[in-house]
Amino acid sequence: MKKTVILLMIVSISLFAIEFYGSWNFTFDGTDNSFYSIGIGFPISMNNNTEFGFSMQCLMNSFSFENYGKYIRKTSFGEFAIYGKGGAILGFSLDSLGYVVLAGVRYYFKNFFVSFSYSVLYVKAEKIQTIPIEIGYRF
Repeated sequence: MKKTVILLMIVSISLFAIEFYGSWNFTFDGTDNSFYSIGIGFPISMNNNTEFGFSMQCLMNSFSFENYGKYIRKTSFGEFAIYGKGGAILGFSLDSLGYVVLAGVRYYFKNFFVSFSYSVLYVKAEKIQTIPIEIGYRF
């Protein structure tokens, strides 16, 4: 599994665009439980202003591997994108399951972007609701 993920990353880096981003995830139960994350996205295909791809995200000390899709709308101010992600959170024991679901809006200005979204992380029996604010750059 590890070799397959590394091979996919190398192929993706050489063939597709790359998005690097960092985010601060505000939780609903207070900022004491808020956390940061960093990620890298690999857009794969674009058709009719709709883009699909996958991303890897480091959530403090766990990793998330997500598929995503977004619909891009160009304006005179830049590009807006409505997007969603979902995937497994890796690094847990076999008796636990982690999953993240995210939906939000991104604003692109040239290659920079800022996003505001709603995310739900399911870790073991716990449901963590966050509002991630992402800042990133697309190569």
